Order: sequence, then structure tokens, then C-alpha cells
Amino acid sequence: HRFEQEFCELIGAPAALALNSCTGALHVALAVLGLGPGDEVITTPMTFCSTVNVIEQVGARPVLADVEPDTLNLSPAQVKAKITAKTRALLPVHYGGHPCDMDPLLDLATHHNLHVIEDAAHAVTATYKGKKIGTLGTLTAFSFYATKNLTTAEGGMLTGDPEILDRARIWSLHGMSHDA
Repeated sequence: HRFEQEFCELIGAPAALALNSCTGALHVALAVLGLGPGDEVITTPMTFCSTVNVIEQVGARPVLADVEPDTLNLSPAQVKAKITAKTRALLPVHYGGHPCDMDPLLDLATHHNLHVIEDAAHAVTATYKGKKIGTLGTLTAFSFYATKNLTTAEGGMLTGDPEILDRARIWSLHGMSHDA
């Protein structure tokens, strides 16, 4: 709990939930937001396979949108072209720690009533227009794997609204409301 509190202070997030990995954080995020069969999640092909795998694991359909040639981050114009009536979420990846152009993605999400689940595996302490990554979207997943810029050798963190994270904690504990 101390690590969660200190991480919140570091990035200015309202709440945090420590997990076993960024993959675990992404999976719990999708599950707690109710994404599943019949839903589409738009993401990028420029990512580690787990970003797409977790979408498939909850039964949703990954939809890949192309990236900007200069940043290799998700292209808002390409995302806009991929949105359908089945789209329920956007899953941008802050590639190599470089923040995505979040304003147009957040505008699209607001206009289409979509969740934004950020994959910030390499973006601990990254900022976008003066705001820390982990404070912009619905939920944000971080990694502390050995190859990341902040490491605990393994582990992940999910940040976002405290009420959503209270439910996510139950998901992370296999349905139990209290840990050991």
C-alpha cells in the first residue's frame, strides 16, 4: 500500500493498484470496465504482444490503427477512421516513453463515449503538456519489469479513479474483497 501511495504522489494520480505486471494491469483494466465479446478496442501495432493479447483474453476484438511516422505513436486520424458502433475503448501505447498526442484521442473518446486505457509500460514520469502520464485517461497501466525506466524487477501498476480501482482490486484478488 505504501508503494501505491508513493506512486500516486510521484505522478499525481488519484489512486493506484499494484499488480504483478503491466499485462496484469491491462487485463484487470479491461475486465473491470466490462469489455468483452462484441466489443472493439482500438490500439496500435507498435507494441508488445500483451497489449493485443489482453484484449483477446477478455473476448473483445482488437482493432489496429496505424501510427504517426515521426513518433510511432497511435495516429488520432487513423483512430477516428476505425471507430465503429462496436468500439468501446481506445488503448494508446506511449511508445518508448514518448507520450501519444492525447488531446485528440481524449476528444474522440468523449465524443464517442469511449474509455481510454493507456499502456504506459515505458512512460513512468513522462509528461504530456505539463500533465503526468497516468492522470489523463480512464485507467493507465505501468510496468516495473527489469527493462523499464523504473524497475522492481517485475510488477505493474494501474492508476485511475479510486472507485474503479476499488473494483479492480477485487478482480486482482480473484473475487476476494480482502487480501491476506
